[in-house]
Amino acid sequence: MFVKKIEILVRKELKDAFLSPLIYILAGLFCFMMGWLFFNYLIQAKQLTTRNMTDAVITPIFGNINFIFVFLSPLLTMRAFAEEKKQSTLDLLLRSELSELQIILAKFISNAVLVLFLISFTFIFPVILALSGYSDWGVVSSAYIGVFLSICAYLSIGLFCSSLTDNQIVASLLTFCILLGSMLMVITVNASNNYLLSLMIQYLTVPFHYEGFIKGLIRSYSFVYFASYMGFFFFLTLKSLQSRKW
Repeated sequence: MFVKKIEILVRKELKDAFLSPLIYILAGLFCFMMGWLFFNYLIQAKQLTTRNMTDAVITPIFGNINFIFVFLSPLLTMRAFAEEKKQSTLDLLLRSELSELQIILAKFISNAVLVLFLISFTFIFPVILALSGYSDWGVVSSAYIGVFLSICAYLSIGLFCSSLTDNQIVASLLTFCILLGSMLMVITVNASNNYLLSLMIQYLTVPFHYEGFIKGLIRSYSFVYFASYMGFFFFLTLKSLQSRKW
């Protein structure tokens, strides 16, 4: 019953999303940017060997997917709760048979499905590489897992920010600032002379764990990190929604 209620709300969220022009505009922009980048990386690869294509095409293309979603994730999540607040439907939703946790999970899953929809357009890239003789599919699979987990972490931040305001633009900007701030923190840490402090802060950032995946390194502690990261922001979102009852 717990899952069934979530499924109903997920279906409703996805129906609303695919009836909106926003997802198709984002898909068009995403396809254009990734197609252009992939073409340029492929042209610049001087030798079409598996090793060379991994370093010259796979690693940078997935790095760019992750970076582009720093901008797209706030746009995907900005309406999650902000629009509900603006239309005065959030209180009705909270009074329904769904618990706050079920609502959060449904919103998260629906946005994760939209991410999969956008990423699915890049599946043509491995096909093109296969025609060129590429064979290191372990790295490709690992990179897709890493980029999806990384974006899911971004979505959890976006849901929390959307729960704080009834203005979609404010929610989007707040999410973007947090995501950009975390990336700038990595740059600052790399410039630090304190190795221990640098290592500790790096471990707390998404790029540190994401980079392992695009190198083909799947570490168990990275899965624990992403689960904890998303769980933390789910908890903050839960408290934000519960505060409406205070």
